[in-house]
Amino acid sequence: MHTVKLLCVVFSCLCAVAWASSNRQPCHSPPLTSGTMKVVSTGGHDLASGEFSYDSKANKFRFVEDTAHANKTSYMDVLIHFEEGVLYEIDSKNESCKKETLQFRKHLMEIPPDATHESEIYMGSPSVTEQGLRVRVWNGKLPELHAHYSLSTTSCGCLPVSGSYYGDKKDLLFSFFGVETEVDDPQVFVPPAYCEGVTFEEAPDDHSFFDLFHD
Repeated sequence: MHTVKLLCVVFSCLCAVAWASSNRQPCHSPPLTSGTMKVVSTGGHDLASGEFSYDSKANKFRFVEDTAHANKTSYMDVLIHFEEGVLYEIDSKNESCKKETLQFRKHLMEIPPDATHESEIYMGSPSVTEQGLRVRVWNGKLPELHAHYSLSTTSCGCLPVSGSYYGDKKDLLFSFFGVETEVDDPQVFVPPAYCEGVTFEEAPDDHSFFDLFHD
């Protein structure tokens, strides 16, 4: 027990040193993350909730909506290869696939390099053991979308905690739960075989990650 406590203290100190020397530059997500993502509108409407997987090195993202918690007739299953600018909408039940180009490639799974550090705060208690979480808050603008964003990450580890997006078309709030630094099945980033040979569908020039979430 004493060893564990000592390791925690050392780890916390290393985090503090790393943070103090970072000059408030945007942190980078771990190579792999997974967990639950929930998206709501600022009006309080649930837009999507499900499991996400993210590969920060390859910049690939998978989101599968939880059918048990969605009052919908269709459910979202998307795979995005941001570097290639390709978005797959997958229907595993009917083994069908829709493929679109994605011209705008920024998203809230990674802090944009031009993001501004807003603050570092504690959620909960900073003095009671295991009753608080230190987070960094970043914000910035997405001029191509006439929008701005805010993103909170863990202060040490750069795991996503919450985010917000405010644009001309919509306002969105993102929450992340049970985030792990691993992905159980790396194949989630590979399009199913039935997506091969599917032709691209036309999409607007400002088509983005944020257009996935709507009433």
